[in-house]
Amino acid sequence: MDKALPILVTGATGFTGSYIVRRLLAAGYTNIHGLRRNSSSMDLLEKESAQVNWRTADIADYFAVEDALEGIKVVIHCAALVSFKPADKDRLLKINRGGTRNIVNAALHHKIDHFLHLSSVAALGRNVPGQLISEQSKWEDGDSVTQYSRSKFLAELEVWRGQAEGLSVGFLYPSIILGAGRWQEGSVRLIDYASNGPTFYPDGCTGVVDVRDVAEAMLLLLEREHDGDRFLLNGSNVSYHDLLSQMAIAFGIAPPSKKLAFPLARWLARLEAVRAFITRQGPLLTRETVHATYQQLVYDSRASEEVLGLKYRSLEETIQDSVACHQATHEQGFGTLD
Repeated sequence: MDKALPILVTGATGFTGSYIVRRLLAAGYTNIHGLRRNSSSMDLLEKESAQVNWRTADIADYFAVEDALEGIKVVIHCAALVSFKPADKDRLLKINRGGTRNIVNAALHHKIDHFLHLSSVAALGRNVPGQLISEQSKWEDGDSVTQYSRSKFLAELEVWRGQAEGLSVGFLYPSIILGAGRWQEGSVRLIDYASNGPTFYPDGCTGVVDVRDVAEAMLLLLEREHDGDRFLLNGSNVSYHDLLSQMAIAFGIAPPSKKLAFPLARWLARLEAVRAFITRQGPLLTRETVHATYQQLVYDSRASEEVLGLKYRSLEETIQDSVACHQATHEQGFGTLD
């Protein structure tokens, strides 16, 4: 792989995108371009910002995106909205499906060499409870499917359509991504939540992956240069009780000790919706997040290890590093891991 190849990373100022930019720079790539909006915060790339060629565009604006992809050979598409708020249904479709459509169309217009898409396990099927979810698990709609899941699945269809029209593509499907970032945003909020010593825990299980491992996987995917690659990324399958307990212990506080019954969790979500409406603030708990945290989801990451060659950090290492960073940086609102 030519280290001077012009690579554009969408969502470069976001949580996962910023780690991917740093990993590419550390690997010696010298022609990294980052797509950002005028309002994007640069806090997660303060040290590396000068090494990135910045291009400004909102992915919802096709013509701005087309201009931004001029001269680019590889696109790493990370930009997406992660939300489980009912009010964000239209925004999810506009940004995740519509924005991806614009990036794909602009990539086709410029005859991009390779298009790498950061998808999500939310775009895969759920199978039966307890059965391993893999890259081959077929997504199916239903009452328990979140709007975020729908938007990511529809975004992926746009990339497959791009492949049918001539793009070389690759996909990564991370589970819940943990690490240090903006402590009040996305999955990083789990670390901040655990720091407050929660008493209750939901009765589900899920998968988690270190954000640094996601960045490493993207580098490996880039350097494979294969068309149609698909890899599920998951470092550990863990219950929410064990996950929150390990975080609490790392913070030096008591782990949660009381299982929150599903009916009570749904009732609390309704109360939270009322509070959010009155205060005009986003809800901390929604119907969708309740359903998500009571599912028994287990993931199969063998292909990423055996084919991609990815070596995962342990959950203990991820939690210890993230908690230490939170303790050192939570006052400023964000932190990053080396």
